[in-house]
Amino acid sequence: MFNGIKSIDHPVIAVENMSSSAKTYEKLGFTVPPRGSHVEWGTGNWCIMFADDYLELRGILNPERYTLNLDKVLDQYGEGLMGIAFGTDSAKNNYNEMSNNGIKPERPVQQLTRNFELSEGWVQPKFSLCFPNDEDITGLMHVVCCQHLTPELIRKPQYLTHANGVTGVISMTGLITDTDKVERVQQHLLGKDAVKRIGNSLHISLPSKQHIHLLSAKEYQTTYGELSRKIKKQSHLGVTSLKVDDITKIKNILSHAQIPFKSSATGNILVGAEYTCGVVLEFIE
Repeated sequence: MFNGIKSIDHPVIAVENMSSSAKTYEKLGFTVPPRGSHVEWGTGNWCIMFADDYLELRGILNPERYTLNLDKVLDQYGEGLMGIAFGTDSAKNNYNEMSNNGIKPERPVQQLTRNFELSEGWVQPKFSLCFPNDEDITGLMHVVCCQHLTPELIRKPQYLTHANGVTGVISMTGLITDTDKVERVQQHLLGKDAVKRIGNSLHISLPSKQHIHLLSAKEYQTTYGELSRKIKKQSHLGVTSLKVDDITKIKNILSHAQIPFKSSATGNILVGAEYTCGVVLEFIE
């Protein structure tokens, strides 16, 4: 691990409407657990759980309270990926290692509590978070390093099985315009050995064997452009790739729900941002 970062713990997807986003992902074949609401912030979430990671759909519950800039993200980009929560064993070690490596986190390590709104009674999962500055994460939109203090409260067996066959997060993909700058920043954040440059695109490997692909505009548009959300600012994250145990499961779910999808040359299934709250979802067996 470099700077204490070990994995993509969860992609964070900004959503305009909490209730409709849950219905959207249920229609896509996901098991959506009960809602979460952040005690310290005015935001809430649906956390679609897998064995080692998850997808977070994050929306605003109380716009009068702190939203971690979710309101600004929705204004600027609309729905879709707003950043990455990296997995870590210790947010405090993240902070210390980053500080020793010349990366100054924007605030001290913060504790976050979430109300997990179970029908039989609420429980409060707890997390410890380290927040790198925006200038130290260029290309990834927003980053937090997340240490789970009470994982047993949210990773229940009944939440881990999905009708569409999804078992985890493989990678995230985005578009960048200043490859030289992003390469320098990502080497500083994740280590030189983690970042491989091919032409004007960057491919980042994490200790978890997950990946982040930051593509040139040309490569991104060729592969994902017709499926992606339309935004004014060029650099952004747009795609999450998910592993499935049987590709026919997601095909059947999408066909039954009448959700259009595209098959790649390698047999992967892609669903456009119009049907997923703004993020291209790629399903890979």
